[in-house]
Amino acid sequence: MEDAEAFRAAGRTLYTFGLVKEAEGNLSTFRDGTLRITRTGSRLAELADTDVVSGSLSGKLPGGSSDLAHHRRLYTTHGEGAVAHSHRPGSVPEGPPGEHGLYTFGTTLEEAVARMIDHVRGFSRPDA
Repeated sequence: MEDAEAFRAAGRTLYTFGLVKEAEGNLSTFRDGTLRITRTGSRLAELADTDVVSGSLSGKLPGGSSDLAHHRRLYTTHGEGAVAHSHRPGSVPEGPPGEHGLYTFGTTLEEAVARMIDHVRGFSRPDA
């Protein structure tokens, strides 16, 4: 299971590449029956330990990202791994949360973020 530093490194990388700003985007992992996801409103560029909440793949997860349902669908489809969600500046729609931006899946957060960067650079297609 990824530790807090893996979440922080992934968040900082997305911020450095201009793929998130403020409280946009989110990260999650699913391993050994535990879903870990960034808290709604957390800033990926400066994640604290309390910005990642844990729970099950189903059921309530207080504080979990507004995109929690989409992350759960990805794990139901792909199995254990990690998901990174970002959007280029100006691509966040007005209104309620939903599928928007770019989601990538990997075996680890590092891999999910690397796939996202490759996609943005035009080297690959997202697989999530």
